[in-house]
Amino acid sequence: MLVIFLKILIAGGGQIGTKLAELCSKEKHDVVLVEKEEKVAENLGEKLDALILRGDATDRKILKDGDIEHCDALVALTGDDKTNLMICEIAKDFKVPTIVARVNDTSSEEIFMKLGITASINTTTSAVFAFKKAIEKPGERLVSLVAGEKAEIFEKVVSKKCKLINKTLGEIVEDFVICAIYRNGELVKAKPNTKILEGDVLVICVPVERVKSVSELF
Repeated sequence: MLVIFLKILIAGGGQIGTKLAELCSKEKHDVVLVEKEEKVAENLGEKLDALILRGDATDRKILKDGDIEHCDALVALTGDDKTNLMICEIAKDFKVPTIVARVNDTSSEEIFMKLGITASINTTTSAVFAFKKAIEKPGERLVSLVAGEKAEIFEKVVSKKCKLINKTLGEIVEDFVICAIYRNGELVKAKPNTKILEGDVLVICVPVERVKSVSELF
């Protein structure tokens, strides 16, 4: 199997940026992290297997020092939406193939969408929905909000009382999509003739307003 290693530039050395850099470095990707605060940058240099640049990620020179011209992906993870937007605009100028931004304020999401970047992730909204789901449905795990927060992707375990048990995916006419199935630690491709069995973990995509009714099937 062909393994592709990416060159990734991360702007912002907070907790999310640090964890992402750590994870990507462990997977042998070439990681460059830009951090504005001197002490934070020094600490990151000691703990991460990545190139740490101290500077402002809205400065084109700093991004050039991080070899943005040859990056496969840029992730803007500062705590300020305006800063992240500027970084993404610069990345577009450099024709970075994949551009992902952290969004802190819901009102900023439309601006990022209009910019035409690969993805924007509202960390606050995602956390709120995850906590809400954990309170209401302890057996459900939120994976992501998609389509401008109009749809949820979540995981659900098939129990004995599940109304979908022993049905094939082709027999299900509900307005949701089963994207994948985890069975005995293996990924099962979702095909029309795939039968749902007790103990399966279903990865489901459903419109937000239909989440409750879909949950009742389990």
